[in-house]
Amino acid sequence: MGSFRAAFYAETEKMYRKKKARVIIILSVITIAFVQLFSSVIRSGLGIISSTASGFPLTVLSIFSNTLLPLFTTLVVIDAFTGEFSRNTMKIALTRPVTRFKVYIAKLAAASVFVSANLLIVMLLAFVAAVLFNAETLTVAGILKIILAYTMTIFPIMTLAVVIAFLANIFKSSAIVFFLTIIIYLVTRVLGFVFTTHSSLFVTTSIDWYKLWIADSLPVGNIFKQLVYMMGYILVFFSAGYYIFDKRDL
Repeated sequence: MGSFRAAFYAETEKMYRKKKARVIIILSVITIAFVQLFSSVIRSGLGIISSTASGFPLTVLSIFSNTLLPLFTTLVVIDAFTGEFSRNTMKIALTRPVTRFKVYIAKLAAASVFVSANLLIVMLLAFVAAVLFNAETLTVAGILKIILAYTMTIFPIMTLAVVIAFLANIFKSSAIVFFLTIIIYLVTRVLGFVFTTHSSLFVTTSIDWYKLWIADSLPVGNIFKQLVYMMGYILVFFSAGYYIFDKRDL
């Protein structure tokens, strides 16, 4: 357990020492500012977007979780695997007294910390913006709904991260993995819209899983069905990804 903890701390520290982390925070702030500006213009002109304080953070989450967050996660996971192999820094991690299995889990665990921290930062910034512009509509139920929505976004994004880790261990080029991931993401999103009855089969559709949790009537069956699909993706792609990682030469 001690060796895993050390590997996890090392992976997390490496992830947050990179300039990407700062750029990601800046882009997150810009996204929130853009959504606030856009929502203010639309609300004053057409009255389309909800004017409640809880509605704004959920609008931000809908945009952020389907665009920038998958992109940030892709960059972080690729850098943790393909990037380190290409820079020959993977040897440092694998020469420590820790198994490859623990290193693999530590990298994904560090990615989960990144995803959680990124969502937390966006949630807090969006919440502050909502309070500043529309504090009178804030309710306890609205706050709880916001926290639940952001929390339930972590699992689908980490499911996507496991799939990306599998791809990152197949190809030696970070650029190939990145563009392949983008293509797969876009194609599966389109297929999810076209084949709506089978959209749950696509991992990208599960990103909106949080919407089921904050629905007026909790659809337990749909929540469980998507959970099973995501668990299936994790089991298959985690096993395949680790197998390739374990057999890969330095």
